[in-house]
Amino acid sequence: MTNSLTFTAAFVVVGIAFSLFYGLRAIDIFEVKPARTSRSWRFHQWWLNFLGSACGWIAAWFVLHKVAAVSHSPAVISIQLSDIALFFLAFVGVTGFLPFSVVSVLQGLRDIAAKIAGLGK
Repeated sequence: MTNSLTFTAAFVVVGIAFSLFYGLRAIDIFEVKPARTSRSWRFHQWWLNFLGSACGWIAAWFVLHKVAAVSHSPAVISIQLSDIALFFLAFVGVTGFLPFSVVSVLQGLRDIAAKIAGLGK
């Protein structure tokens, strides 16, 4: 089923449509009150949210193929940590939270590094 051209085309169209949706509407969806609204900032937000959603859909594609392969095989299901991480990436990306999550993790690492270096308050 997942190898059919019709399914693949439908999945790609849905993934691109939702990625465009999050790229264009993430500021409204997540109620971001921008301090500035320059074209560069808006393009950056569009690009960041579009790519975040697209990454989620790509991860979902691999999760779906793994589930399909396991369901059509008599082999014992072996869930690995990488499968859980890929599922989490797919969920966070498809729901539009990947950019926020990545930025939050990076800011947290910056704050930890600043405290370790004695620069933090």
